[in-house]
Amino acid sequence: MQKLFGCILIIFASSTMGWSKGIELKKHLLEVENLRKMFLMLRSEIAYIKSPLPEAFRHIGKRMGGIFEDWLFELSAQMIKKMGVSFLELWSESIEKYWRDSYLKGEDIERLKSAGENMGYLDEKMQIGTIDLYVKQLEQEIQHLQKELVVEKRLCHCLGVMGGIFLAVILI
Repeated sequence: MQKLFGCILIIFASSTMGWSKGIELKKHLLEVENLRKMFLMLRSEIAYIKSPLPEAFRHIGKRMGGIFEDWLFELSAQMIKKMGVSFLELWSESIEKYWRDSYLKGEDIERLKSAGENMGYLDEKMQIGTIDLYVKQLEQEIQHLQKELVVEKRLCHCLGVMGGIFLAVILI
């Protein structure tokens, strides 16, 4: 009876691990989609409202909420307070602070950092071009993630269950 109960617990635990990995994949997709939304808002702030970056970041932070609000508010405050420091340094530091423990992967964070390389010191058209390029990369990433999400979630669920069954059979 104890072996049966132990096997059920092992299968349940491994199934839960597979299920939670599937949830992480979905949250990763949502964060990439929110980054795209944020950059589209930034593009509008620069192109149409002609806001300077600190002000644009505050407006976008208010509209987005959550981690975006904290990140963009602090970035805006740092840009105003630290006038001698380059935008790229402030951008990279803020990304490390706020996005290190997120669902974004390493390559997403590096791509986000590189998006800030040409912002902050170029003219309006160059900044918009940089943002457009990054948004296009995000859209491609979103399409890829959407195609793979269903398959990868199902794979995680199946591997969790099958791994638990395999481990339970070995332990019996």
